[in-house]
Amino acid sequence: MQLLKYLIDRIYKIKSMLNDYVQDDINIFQRFIILLDLALSIVIYGSGITDYFQYQFYKRRHMDRKNFIVHRKRMWLVHNLNNKHDRKIFDCKTVFNKLFNDYLGRQWLDPSESSFEDFCDFTDKHNQFLIKPVQGSHGMGIRIESVDQGSDLEALFEALQSEKMLIEELIAQNSELAEFNPSSVNTLRVVTLLNGNGKVNIMTANLRMGNGEGRFADNFHHNGIAALVDVDTGLIVTPGVDKKLQKYFFHPASGKQIIGFRVPCWAEVIKKVTNAAQIVPTVRYIGWDVAIGEDGKVLLIEGNAAADPDISQMPDQVGKWPLYQKVIKGIKSYS
Repeated sequence: MQLLKYLIDRIYKIKSMLNDYVQDDINIFQRFIILLDLALSIVIYGSGITDYFQYQFYKRRHMDRKNFIVHRKRMWLVHNLNNKHDRKIFDCKTVFNKLFNDYLGRQWLDPSESSFEDFCDFTDKHNQFLIKPVQGSHGMGIRIESVDQGSDLEALFEALQSEKMLIEELIAQNSELAEFNPSSVNTLRVVTLLNGNGKVNIMTANLRMGNGEGRFADNFHHNGIAALVDVDTGLIVTPGVDKKLQKYFFHPASGKQIIGFRVPCWAEVIKKVTNAAQIVPTVRYIGWDVAIGEDGKVLLIEGNAAADPDISQMPDQVGKWPLYQKVIKGIKSYS
């Protein structure tokens, strides 16, 4: 029964991907060829179904396909460069926040590890705050809560404990970044790879923006938009794209131009993630989520020890595996 459910899910996913990424007017024979090619790509390249369509493998030759970081290569990075036990630091937001507290730049509280008095003190200072799951990814379960004199704080406290939620002070973001989409905190994803000799390599960077649909999160997997940032200059060098590969030269909600925008405080961003990447040296491959406050302070949101490379390869449709191979070679040589 479980296998049947899995197969049905895969069939629906492939059908959905065909509709989202491939022309609707292709005939049955062309669809069969794509499905056959998908199966071969899974075996030969270790591609996932999503990889195949979002990197447009159905249009690519072998020499191009092998340059993309697909599922198999991503898992290789995670399992060979990141210690299995220490990866858990990045999976649990409470553990992460404790270790990286000096990098967060905002107050936070885990109700499950705090007293009701601590919770009341927090809500006295912050009558509006962010709630997010202690365990989770892709922005799932995140919401904003507001309290006032009529709020039942005890019931809310118990609910947060039961749901295993973390609460954080809201971020007042940099005004230039807010102009893209004011309803969301528009953040950066910066990927670091720690070399064998302790050098931190900045592999890729992206600016992520909400899409103007009223969401307060900018997560790429929930209708967000992402553009590639040049790691040396902080300059955006591609249009924004969403998960369906729609391109945006101007933000659809604000009309603000995306290409050519220079991320403010870029040197401070690089310094922040470079320092953070050395805190847990047994976890070499990390995708850092970073915000820039209205005062120019760089704030660490979280670290991802299994960062999805889709956000760094979809905007320009260029595989980033050759970039990683150079660093990996140095790690193996050192080891």
